Amino acid sequence: MSASNEDQGTADRLGIKTQNIMYDMVSDLNERGEDMEKRIALLETKLETLLTNLQALPGLISQVINQQHRDFLEVQLQPYDKHSPERSQSVSRRRSSSTAPPTSSESS
Repeated sequence: MSASNEDQGTADRLGIKTQNIMYDMVSDLNERGEDMEKRIALLETKLETLLTNLQALPGLISQVINQQHRDFLEVQLQPYDKHSPERSQSVSRRRSSSTAPPTSSESS
């Protein structure tokens, strides 16, 4: 084999090796791109769910406040009867679950 044939053979082998490397790199980039698209789609779904929940939050807070207000008024409007164990248990249960400090009327 002459020097030019050897050079040609070496160049061919290098060309094939370069093509294989390039193919592997392109394949890897395609896989990473697909993975990235899946991750972005998942993030979009999570963001949409979060946005929906955030939009519902004011209504839910309003419902809770209204229910607490109704419960409070119900207790306040009940006739006060020291001998009624039902009322005193109800009031003490509500007071014990409160995080607010007792008022002067509660502490006496």
